[in-house]
Amino acid sequence: MKEEQPICLIHIPKTGGKTLWKILKKQPETYHVWHKKMFKNLDIPVSFFTMLREPVDRVLSTYYYIRSYEADPLYDQLQNITLKEFVDYIGNEQIENIRYKKRDLKSLRPRSVNLATRYLSGGDPNALKIAKKNIKKHFPIVGLTDMYPESLFLMKKKFNLQLSSITIENKTDNRPSTEAISPDLINKIKKTNHNDILLYEWAKKRFLNEMESLSKLERQELQNWIAKTKTLSE
Repeated sequence: MKEEQPICLIHIPKTGGKTLWKILKKQPETYHVWHKKMFKNLDIPVSFFTMLREPVDRVLSTYYYIRSYEADPLYDQLQNITLKEFVDYIGNEQIENIRYKKRDLKSLRPRSVNLATRYLSGGDPNALKIAKKNIKKHFPIVGLTDMYPESLFLMKKKFNLQLSSITIENKTDNRPSTEAISPDLINKIKKTNHNDILLYEWAKKRFLNEMESLSKLERQELQNWIAKTKTLSE
């Protein structure tokens, strides 16, 4: 990666991206952030990076976030929708997985279904191969929300980020853990987010391979970093 090459975070909602956004604002160098903007090929070389979250956990977080955040356009409508109704609704294939107006309840589907595949392919929630191809070609690193300290450590190495500690932004409180949700609902979410499940598993394997390639000294640095870094789950 060339030093002069622009570096850009693609912020996929509910993946801890706002925390990274805040970190990048404090850096002496300029880092670009694409919020609500999907990947696209540019005329100049750009090093992109992003965070992925386990898809079931991301969908659950989306539901409870909307119900708890009064400024969300769908806040009022979701007060009377149970989690089961929400999962059944986003799984309705009669609703096109396209963008809708913010207050249209149908917008729940594009906000929840194969969101990472959509963002990283450039707009198509079914284009898993394209999403993987883009990652291979344009993303030196894809972090994982469930391995946040490790992800930040690799980003420090790749992009020379100046970090001391972190505080997770946009945390959704008072939501049950994934383990507390019925297996039937979990399976429905997995089925609906099949592409994102495959993308996440593939990206996690690449991430773990990157971790395995760390030198002995780097592994010690990582352990020291984890020991002094307090993180919260979104």
